[in-house]
This record gives sequence, structure tokens and C-alpha cells, in this order.
Amino acid sequence: MKRNHYAFWGFVLAAALLLAGCGRADSGSTSGSSGAGSSAGASQTAAWKTGLGVLTEASDSARTGKIHTVAAAVLLDGEGKLLDVTFDELEASLSADGSGAVSMPTDLRTKRQKGADYPLAEASSLKKGWTEQADAFASYLKGMTAEQIAHLETDEAGKAKDADLLSHCTIAVEQYRRAVEKACTNADVLGAAKGDRVGLGIEVKNASSDVTATDDKDVNAQLDVTIVALTADSDGRVTSAVGDMVEPALTVGSDGGVVAPDTIRSKLEQGDDYGMRGASSLGKEWYEHSQGFCSYLRGKTAAQLAHLPTDGSDADLAALCTIDVTDLEKAAEKALKQN
Repeated sequence: MKRNHYAFWGFVLAAALLLAGCGRADSGSTSGSSGAGSSAGASQTAAWKTGLGVLTEASDSARTGKIHTVAAAVLLDGEGKLLDVTFDELEASLSADGSGAVSMPTDLRTKRQKGADYPLAEASSLKKGWTEQADAFASYLKGMTAEQIAHLETDEAGKAKDADLLSHCTIAVEQYRRAVEKACTNADVLGAAKGDRVGLGIEVKNASSDVTATDDKDVNAQLDVTIVALTADSDGRVTSAVGDMVEPALTVGSDGGVVAPDTIRSKLEQGDDYGMRGASSLGKEWYEHSQGFCSYLRGKTAAQLAHLPTDGSDADLAALCTIDVTDLEKAAEKALKQN
């Protein structure tokens, strides 16, 4: 009887140990599953991409010329869907007289920077300004993939065909669509993460030293347009950035005739063809210096950007980038303020 009693309790103890072991195994399996999910989430966030797309063209007509730049900044998730997007546009005109004297544009603000100073609202059937309509188009694009954006239909004037979009945005959007498509193609994993917002900043300056053409020397009427796209977290710290620059120039002759170039490529688009590597103390091309500057921006706030040394005195920055970063810094500040 006593042996049976011991046998019974031995059986109970063995069963309890077996169940406990199963419980631990299940618990371990659940933990492993949770870890895998967490890892997958981190991997997805790590795949988020920041992109910048820039389109620049110039045109001429007798003694006048125009420079037109459109830029788009995008944030894509791990599936390639557009999480955030913004764009801006620069329109600048110059003219010359019969003696070859050139009048360069004096207002070098973009449409977004002009705000209410850009007179669209009164002429718009929606009574909305450029920024409001551009942001409506940006909202419409969110959640789309690059392929869907590429197939977005516009009419001959570049305006959207979608009735819902037209109820919020009647401006021509084809050029913005193309810039966004280009930004998606250029997008790369640079540190952006869930919850980040994208910003776009443009700094423009007159790069023409001569103002009158002569029989011996034409005027190179040039603008330097520096663009920075960046993402920032909820604390306002930069998480990723891309910097580019275009130098559109029109040639003005002694008779005042203006000639625009057929194509204009940005410095990032030129890549190694830009030809800076041989003259660089770091042996880097312009795009590599820009990448170094943008990596230096990570973790910085607007207040820190405002006091960023541009004279080469910062050893950490000098190890990454030795080009003049004054305009890149100004563009980054504007991008972060927009964000």
C-alpha cells in the first residue's frame, strides 16, 4: 500500500515536471516569435529610404532668359510606399539690352519661400495659394508606390485628370510628379525611421561676376541653386540628408542675345564627371563631399545647424568634407525649419 502511495505521487511529480517543461518550451517559442517580429520591424524601418529629385531647365527668347528648377524630397517605407513628400519650385528671369548689359534676377526666393507674396490665390478658382495646392498634391501622393506615381495621368497642360485631386489642386503638377518619381529612383537607406518627417530647403545665389558682355567676352549669367532634402525625428534632430547643387548658366553676347544650354545636370547627376577628385585634398568627388556633410548633420537640431562652422575649423567635418558648405548649411537649415 505504501509502495502504491509512493508510486502515485511519483507519477504526479513526473507529470508536473513534464508540463512545466512544455510550458517553458512554449514560452521560449513565444519569446523567439516576438524577437523575430521585433527584428522584422527593425529591419523594415532600416529599409526606409530618403530621396531627392531635381529637375532644371533653361530657356531663351531674344534678349531674355529663364531658369526653372523643381525639387522633390521623399521618404519611402520598406515596401517602397511614399510616406512623406514635399516639393518646391524656383522661377528666375534675366534680361539684357542691346549693349550687352545684363539684368540678373533680384528676388531669388522659391515659390514656397515667397508664400503669400506669390500671387496665385486671387487668380485661382479655388482661391488657394501655391503652397496650399502643392501640399494638397503631396497629400494625394502619400501611400503610392513609385510605379503608381509614374502612371499618374495629367492633361496637355500638366494638370491632374483626377476629379478628387482637382477639387484641391488646379495647378500643373506634371513637373512635380516627375521630380517625385526621380526622387523615388534616387532614394537610399540613410538613417530615416518610423515617425520621421521630410523637409526640403533651397538656397539660391547670383554667381555672375560680370554684368556687361563685350565683343571679346560673353557674360555667363549663372545662378547657384543648392538643395537639401532631410528627415527629422519628433525631437527635431536630423536622421538623414541628401545634398545637391545645380549651376544653370545662360550665355549673353555683346548684342544682348541670350542663349540657354540644352541640358543642365546637377552635381550629383554628374557624379565622377564633375572632375573634382584630382583637386580635392581628400581625393573625393563633389558628391562624396556632399555625402560627408550630410552624414555630419545626423543627430543635429536647428539650433546646432545655425552655429555650424563653415570655415573648416571643425575637425570632424573637415575629415569628411572640405568643400565650402555655406550654402549646403543654409539649405539644410531651411529644410529643418520646414520639417
